[in-house]
Amino acid sequence: MDRKKRLISEDLSKLLIKQIAHELRNFTLYKSYEIYFGYLQIHDIEEYWHKRADEEMIHHNWIHEYLKEADILFMYPSVEDNNEMKPSDSISPFEFSVEREILTTEMIYKIREQAEKENDYMTMNWLDDSLIKEQREEENTSRAALDIMKSNADLFNKADQILDLLEDN
Repeated sequence: MDRKKRLISEDLSKLLIKQIAHELRNFTLYKSYEIYFGYLQIHDIEEYWHKRADEEMIHHNWIHEYLKEADILFMYPSVEDNNEMKPSDSISPFEFSVEREILTTEMIYKIREQAEKENDYMTMNWLDDSLIKEQREEENTSRAALDIMKSNADLFNKADQILDLLEDN
């Protein structure tokens, strides 16, 4: 790779563009859960999913800006639907969220591994300080929310506890 022409390699660019689509897919998934809990009139959980969706858009924006700074010309990829993660009850969105956040972490690790393979210290540093650090919080929040939803408490008490997870951060 000629650093005089581009900041990051073609391989890293492709992985980051794929990650953009994934973050947008997470955004649409969490917006769908926001709609679902709004329909059920459980407003604290509706707000929780609204905030989680906003976080996914922030992650998307970080990658978008990094690609722009790297002078990467790209077309936005299409975003897959989330039909396989359609809620069947009040707990399933939280189970799906844990799965999705683990997948997100694994994808980010692949980007990090590619950057390391290429000795791209700028990208490694950026990933460590942004997406990897954030994923620790995302996975922990998803697991904690699932644990709350599986508890024996009243649904509206659970909803209050779940929203508090984000307000404590």
